Amino acid sequence: MKRKKRKRKKKRKRKRKRKKRRRKRRKKKKKKKRIKKKKRKKKKKRKKKKKRKRKRKRKKRGKKRRKKKKKKRKKKKKRKRKKKIKKKTKKKKKRKKNKNRKKKRKKRKKKKKKKKKKKMKKNKEEEEEEEEEEEEEEEKEEEEETEE
Repeated sequence: MKRKKRKRKKKRKRKRKRKKRRRKRRKKKKKKKRIKKKKRKKKKKRKKKKKRKRKRKRKKRGKKRRKKKKKKRKKKKKRKRKKKIKKKTKKKKKRKKNKNRKKKRKKRKKKKKKKKKKKMKKNKEEEEEEEEEEEEEEEKEEEEETEE
């Protein structure tokens, strides 16, 4: 004997009203200035495929329902990003500038000293030569005098 199928009354779904939560406004953090990166060309967006809706099978009544085990998703490995170069703060920059200035000054002083030394050496040599010449002249004169 075939059993007569009983028509079930359709239940009306009631929409549940969700309570709106007020979002707390966070204080905006000041952004640090960074060196601008070269702009990359934008990739074209691919159209998303429409998902097909599957009809849900009705679960049989009376049978014990088992909870479906959730499949564990594999964790995606994070890509290591290169660190961005931070711009040096004004104070640091100034300090570096001063340091460089000091270095340059030192170099200049050294150069000047070297030049002075060279000049002095040259002058000394010239003076010595002059003295020698004078001595020779004097000797010559003396010789001439003695000859006379």
